[in-house]
Amino acid sequence: MKSTYFKANFNIARKSKKNILLMGALIVFMVFFVLLVGNQNLGDNYRQWQSYYDSLEINISYFNGNLLRKQKYKQTYDNLNAQEGCIASLQNGEVLESPQTYLESSLNLFQTMLDGYQNNYLGASTLNVPPKYQLHQRLVTYKYLYRHHIPPAMSSKVSVTYLIYIVNFIAVLIFFYILLIANDVWMVKLDHETVLRNIPYRVEDEVKGKTMINLVLTLIPLIIGLIGAYLFAGLLNGFRSLNYPNVFYFNKIRAIPIWLDCLIFLFYTAVLVVFVTSLTLLLNQLTKNVYLSTFIGIALYVLSYLPSKLLKAIIWLPSVYLNVNDVLNGTVASKTGFAGLNFATAAVILLIWSLVCVVWFRYLVNKKGAAR
Repeated sequence: MKSTYFKANFNIARKSKKNILLMGALIVFMVFFVLLVGNQNLGDNYRQWQSYYDSLEINISYFNGNLLRKQKYKQTYDNLNAQEGCIASLQNGEVLESPQTYLESSLNLFQTMLDGYQNNYLGASTLNVPPKYQLHQRLVTYKYLYRHHIPPAMSSKVSVTYLIYIVNFIAVLIFFYILLIANDVWMVKLDHETVLRNIPYRVEDEVKGKTMINLVLTLIPLIIGLIGAYLFAGLLNGFRSLNYPNVFYFNKIRAIPIWLDCLIFLFYTAVLVVFVTSLTLLLNQLTKNVYLSTFIGIALYVLSYLPSKLLKAIIWLPSVYLNVNDVLNGTVASKTGFAGLNFATAAVILLIWSLVCVVWFRYLVNKKGAAR
């Protein structure tokens, strides 16, 4: 790849008002969103458990003498009462300021909530019970905390829990950031044809150069945002160890330290940059229109929210793997029923599609050049 050609493209990209605005907005959002989290009490465990406890009491009141004569309804009734007992023990752990007691009670509660699914909570029609896969995620997280004697954080405001919160949040939306950064990746050459006209290049130069530029424009702001988020939340609300766990899926749901989760998130994001850059190069060449390229990219992402039955039919398409959070926490594997759909499998599939896009793009460009 010619360094002169790369520098010319990089200078255009870094001076782009759109790119400057996007990078600045990403960093500012990641760092200062903690203020909203604090004001709105997002991720406040106290309020969440109180809300669930109220839901329990309402649903327990539904069971009358006639229903309790039926074994399956009695099973649900006993389960709901057992959950109430777990929450009472959990609250005692809070009052006594005993982290291990709180964690042990939480583990019992999550397991009891999972047991309630054996008869699908028959009779508790309005109970706000989380889905099974979410309960499994909480179970492995609290087991990790209990095993490593790490006190649980009761909100998302402290340094490490806010870092977990923002990583999970950004992982859902990072595709759109990359798409907006890359949506004019080939159109820029046409817009600045006079600047690049006399600089020799190959299609390979274009692909490698654009990919490297987009990696810089994505990963550098992300790293700055992650570090800034941890430090700013810590200065405001206190620091916690980076060994605090987040949910992660490989061949099963597990919990890993957030520092390792951040590294995996950055790695997968880099793979996503490679794919989106390859895709937008192809779409720009096909459509000659930035907005249409962006719309097609968004449409691909929307497919990831198809119902489970339809999602199973398109697991070979890249759409399934564009929501980074769903890939990393095992939601994709859970929805499709394929245990092997982890971040490594998803990365391989995206790289294969990247190669397909690049080969197609190269063919179209060479065909156009030959026609001239």
